[in-house]
Amino acid sequence: MSGRILVADDDPASVDLLSYFLESHGFQVSSAADGNRALELGTTGDYDLVILDVNMPTYDGVELLQFLRKRYVLHPIKVIALTGDLSEDVRQALAGSGIDSYMTKPVDLGLLQSEVERLTAA
Repeated sequence: MSGRILVADDDPASVDLLSYFLESHGFQVSSAADGNRALELGTTGDYDLVILDVNMPTYDGVELLQFLRKRYVLHPIKVIALTGDLSEDVRQALAGSGIDSYMTKPVDLGLLQSEVERLTAA
């Protein structure tokens, strides 16, 4: 596998785990520790996939997803949301904003690999 992935998460341990895992599968990985930096990087168009924590400072994951969907109307960027929040409100907000995949934390790396492969192959 190859491609560029943005990991947007304010938890350094999660970023390190995801980055190491994705890089070991041949991806180039950039990271953003807050919603503002994720927005700056995500709107460059340089990424095949964004892995997005739902609860981050500045802009949360739902707001970022909405920004990305408005920015890339013709060629939507693929987005996987990660969250420990299992509430129906969060699920509905993500679904209403056009999320491609939704996973709960702690992340099952095997399932993540399957989703990354599926979304980057499209």
